[in-house]
Amino acid sequence: MDYRCGDLENIVMNAVWSMEVPEQEYICVCDVQERINFLESKNWAYTTVKTVMDRLVEKAMIIRFKKGKKYFYKSVLSREEMAEEAMKKLAKQYFHNDMTELKKMADAMCEKELSKI
Repeated sequence: MDYRCGDLENIVMNAVWSMEVPEQEYICVCDVQERINFLESKNWAYTTVKTVMDRLVEKAMIIRFKKGKKYFYKSVLSREEMAEEAMKKLAKQYFHNDMTELKKMADAMCEKELSKI
């Protein structure tokens, strides 16, 4: 499956992942809205968050289910699994599926960033 996220979808996914802990198994739109507005210092409307989450459901990146009168959501893949898929895609697109070359580039980027400190 091709898991592509736009900027807004990444913000929502990060909020969902940050809330997926054993104590809070199911997440509603208002939880995500509150988390984004707090962490990102944004002022996203409920409808914006709902629209983005609906898109993520269509892309099969999160699942939606109804409990009583309310809808709840849960991620399909963990942050680590999604990152792995993204890395594989980068390797395929830019390094002819050579993960060693991708690693070399990532290592060089890390060194460059560390030298700034």
